[in-house]
Amino acid sequence: MAQFYRPKKTTVKRQRINAQPVVGLDHQGRGIVRHQGQSYFVAGVVPGDEIDYTITGKHQATCERIRQSSEQRVAPPCKYYQQCGGCDLQHLSVTDQRAHKQRVVGELLQKYGAISATEMLPIIAAEGWHYRQRARLAVHWNPRQQKLTLGFRAKQSKTIIAVEQCLTLSAALSELLRPLQHALAQLDLVKQLGHVELIDATVPQVLLHLHGAVTELSAADQQRLMQLSEQQQLQVWWRVGEALPSPLSPEQELPRYPSASGSIEFYPGDFLQANAALNLQLVETAVAWLDPNTSDQILECFAGAGNFSLKIAASGAQLTAVEGVPSMVERLQAQAQQRGLNIKAVHADLDQPWRRQKWAQPAFNKAFLDPARAGARQVCEELTKAPAVDTIVYVSCAPDTFARDAGVLQQGGFKLRKVQVVDMFPQTHHIELIGLFSKE
Repeated sequence: MAQFYRPKKTTVKRQRINAQPVVGLDHQGRGIVRHQGQSYFVAGVVPGDEIDYTITGKHQATCERIRQSSEQRVAPPCKYYQQCGGCDLQHLSVTDQRAHKQRVVGELLQKYGAISATEMLPIIAAEGWHYRQRARLAVHWNPRQQKLTLGFRAKQSKTIIAVEQCLTLSAALSELLRPLQHALAQLDLVKQLGHVELIDATVPQVLLHLHGAVTELSAADQQRLMQLSEQQQLQVWWRVGEALPSPLSPEQELPRYPSASGSIEFYPGDFLQANAALNLQLVETAVAWLDPNTSDQILECFAGAGNFSLKIAASGAQLTAVEGVPSMVERLQAQAQQRGLNIKAVHADLDQPWRRQKWAQPAFNKAFLDPARAGARQVCEELTKAPAVDTIVYVSCAPDTFARDAGVLQQGGFKLRKVQVVDMFPQTHHIELIGLFSKE
């Protein structure tokens, strides 16, 4: 009988350390403390704090007491801050949050690729509160207590924190939380609620994600939701799995989201930027860096519903816009045709080699990337083999994968010319940024 070696799990002895300074923040916004040559990461503290902490794991620690507060520390205004896992930087002043995000981008570029941008531009920022126009809420039904909990996940936990107001949601969405929780608790299908999405569009949208074999709403549930819709002046949609959302009322039109090229038609559940005001500046800036014109053949990767596509194509450039979600490809193509824009919308998996695909045959001279947090390594590797591409604009929501991909582009002969951070997510450690690359 074969015997396999199993290494013993490393256990870290819990140890209390007192009166130590926080010397910095990591890219996730956690404080950095040092003990016996090791760095440990502590949530909820800021540089300049003097704290007592307990070592809980490899490079992990928890704050037990703040002995002396830093000048950078502020009192979090949200009453749910200590429990809710949503806004993890409320204890840091907005000015210092923005300086930290600028610093993180520079540090990660150095770490992953020894890259220095030719130009690090000032951060683009706006309001620090009530900016979110989209949110995903967790739902839990307790059959014993006959109670519905609607809110956000707790810090490092699956527990749901019931929230009746949110300081980062738009006023319209924040005011909806209490009546929405009451209405959902009355539904016959309450046990089949998975989660709920809220979107502050031309009319507030509520999307109910259901699980199980739901093919239609009961007459009673339709009546209850119709009453909610009328009282709160909103539209309700529901979906099961990955199917297209179904409207509560067949007369409902698709909502529209403000964009730099007018407004974009979307289905609730489509990806949309949460910060609509800064999204307008993001699109204007990124497309200006791309500098599209009528002689350009442009490849756009991860096009979504057309947030950037419609603005790029308005220049008269020929645009091939590639997206992995078929329904979004169809809507992008339809909106391009409505506006008379030269966009070829393509459904493809960009995590696979694609340069020999039929849709990739034009000699693209520019590329535009807006990937999810996983980044665009495969796309970047392909672009370094595309001889005609000399300009790349990369919009990222994850500076670590952006830095990794920037290293790939650098090895392929591109230079990072400039970077600009966009503070799309104040009160959180999340960072949005734009990078411009061109051939050496």
